[in-house]
Amino acid sequence: MARNRVIYQSEALFVSDGTLIPTATHAANKIKQLHRVQSANYGFSVARQDVNQFGNLARIDAIILEPPTINLDFTYYLHTGNNETALGFSVGTSLATTKSFISGLIDATQTTDTSTLSGRNFHIFTSPEGNDADGVAGLSFTGAEASTITVGNGFVTNYSLEASVGSLPTVSVSAEGLNINVVSGNGGTLPALTVETSATTNNSFVLPTPSSGDIGVSALRPGDIVMELADPVLTDMPVGVDTNNTAAHIQSFSIEIPIGRTTLQRLGTRFGFAKVIDFPIEVTVNVSATVADLKNAGNLIDLVNNDQTKTLTFKFRDASGVQNDTANKICYQVKGCKLVSENFSSSIGDNKSVDLVFTTQIGAPQDTTNGVFVATTV
Repeated sequence: MARNRVIYQSEALFVSDGTLIPTATHAANKIKQLHRVQSANYGFSVARQDVNQFGNLARIDAIILEPPTINLDFTYYLHTGNNETALGFSVGTSLATTKSFISGLIDATQTTDTSTLSGRNFHIFTSPEGNDADGVAGLSFTGAEASTITVGNGFVTNYSLEASVGSLPTVSVSAEGLNINVVSGNGGTLPALTVETSATTNNSFVLPTPSSGDIGVSALRPGDIVMELADPVLTDMPVGVDTNNTAAHIQSFSIEIPIGRTTLQRLGTRFGFAKVIDFPIEVTVNVSATVADLKNAGNLIDLVNNDQTKTLTFKFRDASGVQNDTANKICYQVKGCKLVSENFSSSIGDNKSVDLVFTTQIGAPQDTTNGVFVATTV
């Protein structure tokens, strides 16, 4: 029976192991489900060049000169780093020893994952109407009862984390793919291309059975976030747990990592032979806070005369208590930061607030002093 509609209960989002594009069949054990997904949007656009000529008012053709762009955007609640690892990011066990967060996307020699060159396949499985996707992918369906949208050669182009009072910490990811198709059931022909030759593949994939995700925590709460922020010029900022409540009261923060890419093309191929990252990559950290105490002594000239780099640390704990340092679920550390702006706002009826912006740049995989580092412990 045909579906009347599709809602969130029937969908599950997966990403494949990048080492499998596109030269092998993708078995279920090489495909990982992304958990706590809140939204997934995808589509494509085709750029065409009109062909006109003398003697005809309307065009005689509209030719595709550039490969179509497939866009995929999705969000999920931050938890323990499982999704980040599945997407090819580096999540270590300790901030002291982990590699740069996007080291695996920069240099293929730093990892066995060749997705640096070929991207990853993304799969959006849809179960029959009225059924949870959880636990049903392995069952037998016919016709349109179950289907899977697959995006081939997906390259991550943006990663951002946002946390604020009253909301669960959320990650937003954007990716660009080279091809997209739809198959019946939970498996079928891959949409992946051999990037260097634009050749399609006859290899197939089989999705694992979706699950609710036993990943140790349902979601992380804003009340369990501890921050260590570099001193700005005028505002007293928290360093760890502020037991005296004298520092500014953080209301929200975001970490934005744009990973823009350029498609390299050449004569003789319809698709680009490589999709490379645009450097330098500038990471932006935005912090918004309610003003408490100002600094005892703050002077902009001190920043100008002694403009040192700063390290910002964001620790996400579980419900066992923010004072217990072993309760970390995931930690983000942004190194090599510089203060860009510090803006105050005050008006009748509102608390006085301050907005701060810090920036840094991503370093090479061997660089341990610049960029973003993510681990499960400090």
